[in-house]
Amino acid sequence: MKIKKFKIGDYHAEVTAILGETGVKFEKKPAIVICPGGSYMYVSKRESEAVAYDFLKRGYQVFILNYSTIGTMIEREGRQASRDELYQIASMVEDDRVLGSEFPNPLIELALTFAHIREHIHEYNVDSDNIGVIGFSAGGHLAASLSVHWNTDWLSDLVGKEARWFRPNFQVLAYPILDYELNGEIAKERGVGDPIYMSMASRMVFGAKIEDDILDKATLKNHVSSDTPKTFIWHTVGDRLVYVKNALDFADALEKAGVPWEIHTFNKGDHGLSVASEITGTVNTHVQKWIPLMFEWLEGK
Repeated sequence: MKIKKFKIGDYHAEVTAILGETGVKFEKKPAIVICPGGSYMYVSKRESEAVAYDFLKRGYQVFILNYSTIGTMIEREGRQASRDELYQIASMVEDDRVLGSEFPNPLIELALTFAHIREHIHEYNVDSDNIGVIGFSAGGHLAASLSVHWNTDWLSDLVGKEARWFRPNFQVLAYPILDYELNGEIAKERGVGDPIYMSMASRMVFGAKIEDDILDKATLKNHVSSDTPKTFIWHTVGDRLVYVKNALDFADALEKAGVPWEIHTFNKGDHGLSVASEITGTVNTHVQKWIPLMFEWLEGK
């Protein structure tokens, strides 16, 4: 196994490549780009390496995108902060401060990651027609953002490359937040959710002021088309941070667009379960089934 790291984009994103066999004598491998969650405030460790090993075992080359957040910015400065400390720091960020997490910057970083992989397919021993993305929570929003916008002129202009370089061949969305406005409305109707936290999360994604055009682009069900790649989704009905309706509405949009999709909803389980095993600290043997189900789907079984 070989590990390589490289910076991507204009802010403080970094990609960790975890590679199996490479070289001309080996068969080309599928690749997966992992987008962990973290409210666009930090990049969750629980949704990175633990997920990577499952893909490595199935013969994938793995690329973990630590996209730009206030957390990665602090790490790049050589400091460490707990999640609670990050919340405190985030609550004091000036309105005009650019953090790098504001939409669409992480999307540009993800697109550049795909382009980098395709530009180095021989070095990484990757099949250029079998590169997908998996995203968790906010990382699911990031993954789906690329999947619905990869073929747009505005994204090509921002990335500085033709769309074919960063087209995902498939996507996997784990308890994704796909509609921030909807999620906030549900929380308000149910009388749950921390208004301060929700305000900070909005600041991380949209900046101090939400522009109508940006909100529309970030509401991903609005932009599903026949060019959206095949999609696997899983969510828990018991999730009280990102509501399952995010996934159901997106699946409905995929169906209307004629995109192949599969969705699994598990009745019980909190938000952020990742692989739901001892390695991530929360064991849910029922939810763990999403992993073999996903690989069966990916392998066409």
